[in-house]
Amino acid sequence: MMLVHALVLIAAARAAAPGPTPVRLQRVTIEVPDRDLVRVTLHAAAGPAIRTGLAGQRLRLGDAAVPLATPVDVAVGEGETRVDFDVKLREAPEAILAIDPNRVPVLWEGLDGAAAPVLAVGGTVDFGDSGEVNLPVAALYRAYARLSDLSITPSLTAVSVRALISLYNPFGFDVVATGFAYRLTVGGQSVLAGKQPGFRLRAGRHSDVLVEQDLPLADAMGGAAAFVHGAPAQLEGTLTIRTPTGERIVPLLLQAQR
Repeated sequence: MMLVHALVLIAAARAAAPGPTPVRLQRVTIEVPDRDLVRVTLHAAAGPAIRTGLAGQRLRLGDAAVPLATPVDVAVGEGETRVDFDVKLREAPEAILAIDPNRVPVLWEGLDGAAAPVLAVGGTVDFGDSGEVNLPVAALYRAYARLSDLSITPSLTAVSVRALISLYNPFGFDVVATGFAYRLTVGGQSVLAGKQPGFRLRAGRHSDVLVEQDLPLADAMGGAAAFVHGAPAQLEGTLTIRTPTGERIVPLLLQAQR
């Protein structure tokens, strides 16, 4: 009984002990080696709490604990602390959908053999600021969203438009889209604008959204002519998704594959 009591006291003391002061996070680099995995590098200031031989690690984005897929990889040099790890998106929790991408609290902790934090890197970053987060935008769109099978066909009285938007959900849970608004332009000229009702993005799968509409010739003739002459086409839209704390808007800017 006394042994159990001692173990409880030790556990309580460890839980109450403050962790190390986080080394200040300066910027984040993200790579997408494949659509189901994100490679992350945290660049932080050099700090006095650097340790070697870390036995484990953990990551929090806001209030969400995110499992990490790789062994601890920490490098120190030239006045910088660098932490590299991979995130398997299928293992990420649904709670990350609720995080404001323009204000993401990041806390990485390196753990000793007893799973106690001995090194921490932390800060709040804006994923929309290229000075804080290096995002491979083109690679992200190739992996997760694309506009394909675009056709704009004029006739004597109308212009027929058909486009297929393919969206890939890399997470291990379904994502519910409550709406999708879009605007299609060719060579800077507006062709059409519209909205789609809600749909479900199945976990680990592509979901296709078909845009198909016949427009009066006078309304879309300029865009149709630009399309015939090879002008670039793009679709600008907003995807509204449901999160554990309410709806969030995801902007999209897709270039047509010609």
